[in-house]
Amino acid sequence: MRRKVSCGILVAFLVNGLIAEKTGSDDKARKPLLGVVHTQAARGVLIQEIMPDSAAERAGLKAGDVILSVNKVEILNTRQLFTEIQKYSAGTVVAIEYMRRTRIETLQVALGERLDATSLVNERAPAIALPLLSGKSIWSLPKGKVVILDFWATWCGPCEGVRHALEDFRRKKENSAVEIAGITNEDMATVKAFYRNRNPPYTILIDATNDIGLKYRVAGYPTLVVIDRDGMVRFAGFASGGGLEAALKMAHELAAERMGKGK
Repeated sequence: MRRKVSCGILVAFLVNGLIAEKTGSDDKARKPLLGVVHTQAARGVLIQEIMPDSAAERAGLKAGDVILSVNKVEILNTRQLFTEIQKYSAGTVVAIEYMRRTRIETLQVALGERLDATSLVNERAPAIALPLLSGKSIWSLPKGKVVILDFWATWCGPCEGVRHALEDFRRKKENSAVEIAGITNEDMATVKAFYRNRNPPYTILIDATNDIGLKYRVAGYPTLVVIDRDGMVRFAGFASGGGLEAALKMAHELAAERMGKGK
């Protein structure tokens, strides 16, 4: 029986808390990227991190700045910042009013283009060093193994179906050599509470700063990435629209390749 995975998440810039939205695939506009990791402030939105070589960095925004408005539209919360940036396409110049310490200034920012996870295919997988859910050790990409990365969140309904599918995949003997790791940017306490009365079906990693999510260009949940034994990305994208099936097929075939050579 085919599992239904129907939810994607569209983001105009990468953030700590991604917002679930159903999206179509017919939007040919170049999606904008401001390039900040942010959180709610008492007034406006606080920039926690600036993505390297992003529109925000090129314009001169810095971690610690508080975004107050975009094109004179007051920004009250993180959701509104998402909405305002989403109104424009990549390359558009917008006026961003921000506060640095006590001074309020305005910058003209040419929005960059957001690349999603699919742009990683055939590139070397970014390195990972994240704590396990137990918090006792750090997990890194294993050398010489096929790996499936599952970017997910506890609040993401479709992520549950993906977890079950990955668990079923792992149970099959021919897939036992495939390493599976689920990555979430939620805090340790939230994830531990989620798994309080059950064991995680595979390795769970905590990406508290969303650093790995940024490196893997995660634009929504659930996103899957398949990495071959040479550390190259062979599949990356949403689990919806046949992505789950394509990722599992790819991982299975990559695992079978080495088994065939060993005969």
